[in-house]
Amino acid sequence: MAKSKTVPFEMNQNPAGEINITLSVLETIAAKAATDVEGVNKMHTSFQKEVGGFFGMDRERMGATVKKEGNNLTIDILVHLQYGYSVPDVAFKVQERVKEQILFMTDLVVQAVNVHVVSIDTNPDRDTGFLSLEDELGE
Repeated sequence: MAKSKTVPFEMNQNPAGEINITLSVLETIAAKAATDVEGVNKMHTSFQKEVGGFFGMDRERMGATVKKEGNNLTIDILVHLQYGYSVPDVAFKVQERVKEQILFMTDLVVQAVNVHVVSIDTNPDRDTGFLSLEDELGE
């Protein structure tokens, strides 16, 4: 079994031992934070990634990938958005939410969050709350 990559966790106090956080933990936090943003329908997964994840072979199954280069953390998020939301606004909120949650939960600073919008999902059964032209004209 391959050893998973970890990020050292530095504490200001005298630690009783070493603390390491695996990249998969950071990916889980990032994926959950992204799905909590209004307008995000779901994280991107594919059948191949889900099958690979079942066998423990693929970290990208959650739609979030963390890259560590030196002391810099970069996160790539692949999302499906709901129809009717501003793509730039939702993407910015995802970036802020992911950075905030990683910092809050791990005290690690993320340098960049790259949001990749895979699709805009439309669901005719869902009430989007939009006014139609008839509603505005009072008909």
